[in-house]
Order: sequence, then C-alpha cells, then structure tokens
Amino acid sequence: MEKERKLQIIKAADKRFAKHGLNKTTLDEIARDLRIGKATIYHYFDSKDELFYASLDWEAKQLLEDIRIIFKSENTDLKSRFAEYLNYKEAIGQKYRLVYETLLNLLKENCLEPEAKFAKDLFDNEEELLNSVFASISLEKKDYLNATLSSFWVGQSWGLLFTNKINLIAGNEKYNSSKETLLGLLDNSISRK
Repeated sequence: MEKERKLQIIKAADKRFAKHGLNKTTLDEIARDLRIGKATIYHYFDSKDELFYASLDWEAKQLLEDIRIIFKSENTDLKSRFAEYLNYKEAIGQKYRLVYETLLNLLKENCLEPEAKFAKDLFDNEEELLNSVFASISLEKKDYLNATLSSFWVGQSWGLLFTNKINLIAGNEKYNSSKETLLGLLDNSISRK
C-alpha cells in the first residue's frame, strides 16, 4: 500500500510538473488532484523539489524500459530497431516532458547540479542498455568497441533530437538525412565485427 500510494503521488506530480513546470506547480494542487491532504505528500517526500526529482527519475525509468522493449523485439532486424529507437527519441518531448525539459536545461548556464547528475545517470543507464544490445550481436568479445558504439549512439540520438528541433525551426529539411547517416554507420559498425 505504501509503495502504491507513493507511486500515485509521483504520477500525479509528473502530470502537473509536465504541464506547469516546477515553479508553477504546488503541492496543494497535487494533493487536490489525488484527493488527499498535503500532509500525506510530506509523509513520502520532504519537499516539492524531492517530489519533482522522484517524478523525473520515474519518467527516466519508463523511458529506459520503452527503449529496452524496442531492442528486445526479435521479430525486427537490428537496423529497424535502431530506426525505431531514433524515431522514438524524436518524440520524447511529448511523452516524457520532464526528461526533455531537464535535458534542455543542461544547455543553459544555470543548470542545477541535480539536473546534471540526473542526465549523467540517464546517459550511463542508456549506454549500459545499448552495450548489451551490441554485445548480443557481437561475433567476438570486443567490449571496448561495444562501449564506444553505445556511447556514440546515446550521444548522437540525443543530439539528433535537438538538431531536428533546430532544423524544423529554421525550415531546414535535412534532418532526415542525419538519421539515415547514423543508420548507415550502424551497417558499417556491424559489418566490421
């Protein structure tokens, strides 16, 4: 019951934070959404900030699970899975608004330390997931190459997301070729193994 209540609070907070942001969301609103007292929220979380970062972590876990599911699809060839991965990441801002906004904050000079730590943990966990994907297709044990490929793909996939946003604003339609270039590099990486 305790874990369920805590998760309910996190999910309700996630909706509020995603819609209104940290500064414009109050614990009173979250409590009202759940029809509980604000004291119940304080039973689980010491502050609004702690609840915000719990919501952010929850979103990240959901995002990583979605990615894990994409790569577990054995009915799809590897290149198609990576194409789906890139397409999925392009839509992150719609499904996981807190993650998206937090990563945008990294580009600002006033990025907070918890945000930087969150991003590092997210990238590390995503690299670990992709490392297992590359390890599963490797004909030989080449851990250093798998780790390099994983790091490259995580960086490029997030970079592609933000590059695409910039290109759309600028009216530049070349962003699809960036995705095709990445997928072409995948072919080259696999064929060299």
